[in-house]
Amino acid sequence: MSKLKVGLLFSGQGAQKTGMGEELYQQNATYKAAIDQASQTLDIDLPKLYFDSSAADQLSETRFTQPAIVAMSCALYEVVKEQLPTVVAGIGLSLGEYSALATSGFMTTAQALKLVQLRGRLMQQASDAQPSKMVAIMNTPIEMIQEACDAAKSNGLVSIANVNTPKQVVIGGEVEAVDAAVSYLESKDVKRMVPLKVSGAFHTPLMQPAQSELHDALTKVNWTQGNFPVISTTTGKPFKTNELTQTLTNQLISTTRFTDAIQQLNGQVDAVIELGPGKTLMSFARKTVKGIDYYHIDDVDTLNKTMTALRGE
Repeated sequence: MSKLKVGLLFSGQGAQKTGMGEELYQQNATYKAAIDQASQTLDIDLPKLYFDSSAADQLSETRFTQPAIVAMSCALYEVVKEQLPTVVAGIGLSLGEYSALATSGFMTTAQALKLVQLRGRLMQQASDAQPSKMVAIMNTPIEMIQEACDAAKSNGLVSIANVNTPKQVVIGGEVEAVDAAVSYLESKDVKRMVPLKVSGAFHTPLMQPAQSELHDALTKVNWTQGNFPVISTTTGKPFKTNELTQTLTNQLISTTRFTDAIQQLNGQVDAVIELGPGKTLMSFARKTVKGIDYYHIDDVDTLNKTMTALRGE
């Protein structure tokens, strides 16, 4: 196992669901301890938020979703870190970058949790202030999508927010402008477009109001060099301690290019493991980089299967 090299993926927003991590919480002492510690740090009853179906609406509110997902990803890392092969790099999508930076050691888990609690609240406020939406567009050249955004600009703000795979691009912005871009693409015979269940247009200029307070909080962090590099999905390069504050501030309004970041693991790793609820990033990565093994861990079953496979049993 020691010769294996792995990349770690850290889930972003949108993967949350009631019941996430419940079996692990009941059966794995390390996981339970990490979640209980996170509950204390955040002053949120995470088990109730995760497991109680009456809290489902709360779990999908950005201000709760963000710390809930980071807490889970960091707790999963605590469970597996002693048994992992060499970690070549970590990649998180948007919110997941905070999980990646915490697990690598650029900051503490407590710092990451406090930051995303603030980030979630600020992004929620920015979303509430301005009706907006995001739409995923499938199987369409990015040039045509950019054309659609340009054509729709007279209706308001709309831009490319996420490039998830070579065939899945998300646009976001003010409702009328996004609708106009979608109409433009329909006129060009684009068939598959899916509105996303998010509370705002993340990674677009509409998130600008959230930047200054987040920036102030980020400047107070004493960044340290991590144990493995974390590749930024907005710059496409490994994070540097002296640039972290600015990169994470810019990240709120910058396009995420997960497909470019994952491309950097091509030829560098034998396997990729997603830590967090669901397997969205694993499926994105699989469409971009072929010929390596993919795993995700979000419950007892996937934990056991992944660790057994990595041990070569």
